[in-house]
Amino acid sequence: MADSIYLTGLDQLEASTNKILKDLTSDKTKLLLTNAQLVRDRIKEKAPLGPSTDKKPGSLKAAAYAAALPETTTRQTVAFAGIRPRKAPHAHLVEFGHGGPHPAPPHPFVRPSWDELHDTVRNNIAEGLGKTIEGAV
Repeated sequence: MADSIYLTGLDQLEASTNKILKDLTSDKTKLLLTNAQLVRDRIKEKAPLGPSTDKKPGSLKAAAYAAALPETTTRQTVAFAGIRPRKAPHAHLVEFGHGGPHPAPPHPFVRPSWDELHDTVRNNIAEGLGKTIEGAV
């Protein structure tokens, strides 16, 4: 009869692996949303109020938002931070400037917000996912 190798503990390994995946899936959405909110808050800080003649001064600040969509079978978890186009359809004109009858220079506020927080967000996500994995093992 041939020699055999018996592996034990695979059920425990499989259970641990499944727990890690479950925790990662739920924590990932929360983690990404928290960091998107961090960027959203910086966008609100940097958004210009607009001239006092504006019909709705501060509309850019009010239109800042953050959202996260959880993972599905067809997409990975994604998070957004930006300006809601329906609340402030002019945001791109402020960010990049425009020509036309009343030209205006650019007043960037979205991109500088991301540039300032990019490294912080990346580190927060790496640290958060690391803690989730450590907690699941």
